[in-house]
Amino acid sequence: MSTTAAGSGLRFFLDRGLGSKIVPETLRAAGWSLETMDERYGKAGSQKIQDTQWIEEAALAGDVLLCKDLAIAHNPLEAQVVYMSGAQVFGLSSATLTGRDMAQWYLENEARIVAAALRADGPYFMAVNPSYGLRRIKLAYPPG
Repeated sequence: MSTTAAGSGLRFFLDRGLGSKIVPETLRAAGWSLETMDERYGKAGSQKIQDTQWIEEAALAGDVLLCKDLAIAHNPLEAQVVYMSGAQVFGLSSATLTGRDMAQWYLENEARIVAAALRADGPYFMAVNPSYGLRRIKLAYPPG
């Protein structure tokens, strides 16, 4: 089993918070197969699409989702879509990073992300952090 995104056969989908330039270009240069919100929905469309829609569509397409932060896990409607669609989601544990830092955090955890995505089907949401690696985040769905 490959520990790199390039050799894994995985395809990643980046939420709008990760942008369409620095993060995707950096990850692509490292061999990650990915698509951004702007590429899939167009620049104008990516600003209008509801998070629930793109989460479901990306998960059902078999994409591994990368997010800027952990908000989706805590929003009950978005967490429900993650749960119901079996999404595999990796979000950065800090929402205040620069584009370069966001890309670096993902690259530093590449082997862990690839191993987790290949090992376990969704639904799950993992926080990504350079100091602790990955940590599973409880979804706000199902309730209780």
